Amino acid sequence: MKSDNVFIMYAKNLSMYLHQELAEARTYDETLKRFECLRGYGRLPRGRENASLRLTNENIANAVFGFAPILSGWAGHVALIMSDLRPVGGMQASFHGAETLEKAVAKLIGSEEACKSIIHVTLCTARKSSGDEYHAKLLFKKDGTQQTTSFVSKMAYSLMGDGSERNYDHERPQAASTQQLVLGREFFESIHREVAISRHLDLPLKTDWREYETEEEREKFHQRLGARNSSRFLNVGVETQITWPKEPTRIQFNGHYFVLFPKTKENSHSVSIDLMHEKLSDGDASTLINRLLSLLSWCDDAHAIMRGGWSGNPIPVPVPRHNLAFSTATHWHFNRTMPTEVDLLQRLAYYREGLNAREASISSFEVLSFFKVFEVRRRTQPPEINPTKVWIAEIFEDASRSIRAEVLELFHAERGSKSIEDYIFDNYRVATAHTSKNYPSDADAYPELNRLHVGAQVMKALARYFIRSNFKLSDSFYSDEIDELNQ
Repeated sequence: MKSDNVFIMYAKNLSMYLHQELAEARTYDETLKRFECLRGYGRLPRGRENASLRLTNENIANAVFGFAPILSGWAGHVALIMSDLRPVGGMQASFHGAETLEKAVAKLIGSEEACKSIIHVTLCTARKSSGDEYHAKLLFKKDGTQQTTSFVSKMAYSLMGDGSERNYDHERPQAASTQQLVLGREFFESIHREVAISRHLDLPLKTDWREYETEEEREKFHQRLGARNSSRFLNVGVETQITWPKEPTRIQFNGHYFVLFPKTKENSHSVSIDLMHEKLSDGDASTLINRLLSLLSWCDDAHAIMRGGWSGNPIPVPVPRHNLAFSTATHWHFNRTMPTEVDLLQRLAYYREGLNAREASISSFEVLSFFKVFEVRRRTQPPEINPTKVWIAEIFEDASRSIRAEVLELFHAERGSKSIEDYIFDNYRVATAHTSKNYPSDADAYPELNRLHVGAQVMKALARYFIRSNFKLSDSFYSDEIDELNQ
């Protein structure tokens, strides 16, 4: 089917168009699943009554983002994140001044001038052990010169300032493995033309209403779980052995309603809460979920770990299972001898303990484990300064070069005027090992979890620096000798 009779201002027709352009090798059923997922995340109009709504340029941009992931079930999640990516260097450095990636791609869909200037748009999924990260890059011509705008997470505060784009390496891969969807000028010129024709003709939608029966059943199901027209749900995964409901269940706790989803082959246990109607911020809701999990853990005497999540869905949705990527090699070589120093062996054990705590999302234990790696094990007598503090003060500038700029920025903002070494020793080590009135640490509270998450990344960098510099330990699979060029 050629696109000149598709009229892609409607979601049904857009699915056929994008299937032809982006997913012809896959079945159309997979494309329909993408669109169902996009509707579930509020990226496209939902329900039979909205089938004939004319799509906005932003709706169409989100549908395009839905083809970035390989798995159709991730279309809505990825579109939700990608739509809010922000330009490195701020709006003044962005493509046509776009505030977000959604606005930039919407501009391409709605403007012939923008289409003529674009060279290509690259949607990237960086594969990392901690989870996928998303970013994008627009290559275009402006005033006769070739320019690039990169779009990254809005949490990368240090990259949003004026002039940040000049020092940003737009070509540097964000991970060892990155999946890309590259869309060229021809794609955007075609979709712009079809949208313009569709809107000019303004023909009514032709559809078989029976195709929305299943969606109507889902609508009733979501209403039973508390979804309303203005809902905005926070959805977080949970790793647990606690007794859990077999079916999606709405419960009340502390005056607020939660939705509990059971574990399946595709999804983890998860909890959803309507931020809008429960009148909660993301942080307050996360704290409340932790309180619920702590009480359930006590009752069932079993672990319950709150994993990551997101907010913004108009309906509660289950969270995909937490499946960590792993590395294999056809020819696996390992030629290392066990270190002989007992001190080093102990510190390596603490380092692995910290990584295990990170995997379990226990930031307080992660902070403490990494601290034990570089703690100087020597008694001091007053007025001698604690030797661990001395070491931190001496090496922090060098060790912190491996820490992401946005993490360092948050770390320094949190410590305020307190010295780096005192803040690390008192507000991380003491607070997590011996919480007290002066150094409290509430492991359920969202602000404290954020603080410890930042601290854990700083502690890990210090721990790795300590082992490398003090013991000259190689991190190669093949040799005990340290490679100075890679240190």
